[in-house]
Amino acid sequence: MRSRTEKTAILALFSALALATGAIESLFPIPFPGVRLGLTNVFHFLALLIYGSAEAVMVASVRLFLAFLLTGNPFAFACSAGGLLCSLPLSIFLYKKYGDDLSVPAISVASAAAFNAGQVSVVVILTSEPSILAYLPVIMAIGSVTGYLVGYIAGNLRCRIESCRLRRSP
Repeated sequence: MRSRTEKTAILALFSALALATGAIESLFPIPFPGVRLGLTNVFHFLALLIYGSAEAVMVASVRLFLAFLLTGNPFAFACSAGGLLCSLPLSIFLYKKYGDDLSVPAISVASAAAFNAGQVSVVVILTSEPSILAYLPVIMAIGSVTGYLVGYIAGNLRCRIESCRLRRSP
């Protein structure tokens, strides 16, 4: 078992990498409003796969709050928080209950769909504009592709990290 300090350092690294990835991702032009690759999600997903649900929530929360402190954008914070409140519990549930039956990319696709639903719900609530729901199929389709990519990357990174751990173990 790893030391508590090492675990804390790795989770801090995951949070920092998620924040940096989000900053880099924000530099790319987006084809549709509110659509991003979501590569920041790789890191809280990785925390879930390697450590567990509490650590995944911690990494996602730290990234969310640091991003808000750096950008100061309450609308983006609300949208991300709404998405995370829907997607993170779902991904934790699916991984714990069906992790042996579902692939990591499949869980990530479901999580991306929940994130999109939560995000659009927040926008509808904040803008009092229900017509925004018509946008949901577009971002769900894009989210399925990016969700698969996030799950694929997280699953591969987990295998690589675990392989390194096995080689380091006495």
